[in-house]
Amino acid sequence: MPGQVHEEKTAAPVVQASHRWSIVRLRRITTASYRYMAEVDGLRFIAIFSVMLFHVYYNVTHAPGVTLADSRFNFMVWPVIHGFRGVQLFFLISGFILGLPFAAHYLTDGPAISGRKYYLRRLTRLEPPYMLALLLLYPAAVLMHNVHVHEPGFFSGLPLRLGYAYLFVRGVPPTLDGVTWTLEIEVQFYLLAPLLAHVFKLGTKPRRLALIVAICAAPLLARVVPRGELTILGFAQYFLTGFLLADIHATGAGAGRLRPWVFDLLGSGCVVATALAPEKPVLMPFLPWLLCGIFLGALRGGWFTAFLRRPSISVLGGMCYSLYLLHNPLLSFVTNKIIGNGMSLPQAYLRLALVGMPVVVAAGMAYYIVIERPCMNPNWPRLLFRHVTRMIGAAPGPVGPLAKSGGK
Repeated sequence: MPGQVHEEKTAAPVVQASHRWSIVRLRRITTASYRYMAEVDGLRFIAIFSVMLFHVYYNVTHAPGVTLADSRFNFMVWPVIHGFRGVQLFFLISGFILGLPFAAHYLTDGPAISGRKYYLRRLTRLEPPYMLALLLLYPAAVLMHNVHVHEPGFFSGLPLRLGYAYLFVRGVPPTLDGVTWTLEIEVQFYLLAPLLAHVFKLGTKPRRLALIVAICAAPLLARVVPRGELTILGFAQYFLTGFLLADIHATGAGAGRLRPWVFDLLGSGCVVATALAPEKPVLMPFLPWLLCGIFLGALRGGWFTAFLRRPSISVLGGMCYSLYLLHNPLLSFVTNKIIGNGMSLPQAYLRLALVGMPVVVAAGMAYYIVIERPCMNPNWPRLLFRHVTRMIGAAPGPVGPLAKSGGK
């Protein structure tokens, strides 16, 4: 299958790491049916650090009671003001990762996907870190007298957030850790992905044509369906682009026709274009294709792929879920303690980035190691139950006479 070489290249560091500690030991735990792709975690690195650097900018410019001074150097922060597009890259990655096993099954006679295992995996892998993060952040906000605590509906919104319904019900993202609205969209895709994956049953040309048409039409459909832009309809083009990439990767379409340096230029060029393109409605239909170019560069490039596979990049990218859950509230907690009135935007941004980002990364890594990574093991509920029963001293009852004598 395409990507076999990737598997061999990512196996070497693991062998080396067995003799001494290495950051590779902290990489994501994947199921036996899913081959680890370090370059995809490298893309997660680009996505999460784009989002975090954007939220440094957002917290600086929206700090309560802080007025920044005008500066002719404000242009220096321009590269980060579109970092929120890392969210769309996350959507595309989800489409690729969830679509790939289905594409492999329908297009290359890969193993069938168990619906029960699929949904159970999503439940046990993603829900515990998400729910625990929210249940920790709400009391922390109260203790730190966070400004959001006094907003109407702050506490009544928690059940809606735990049920992934806040955005649809209230029509706006939540305030504390507002980025979690994207996880509501992700959950909708997780529920629909096995149904959408039936597109892989079509022939090659009808299948790819259907995906391309759907990618182009989804934003238009979202505008005519009531509240469509608050649901997966508003972002379906990114998930479906991931499906298209899963098709291309599973079938090896076009592999070897272009040299790796072409994909290096494509991937790096699309990164720059995604970061710098102005936020204009006329340009937004091209965003899925820019992100597609980044992804193709990661899958088939030379130095671009090698950079994304570097352990320091891919392992941090693999921690993106923990970093995503914690970074914005942590930044909001410390912003007013770090910046003040009269600072220029570049000065305030630099101060918050230098102080806040290390705090965020350290907290995210700790949460990943203690909470998220153990949940990546599909058997963690059983292992946890076994561990708890041992701790409370649970043991078999008294051995009866028949058992002692070996009777049945």
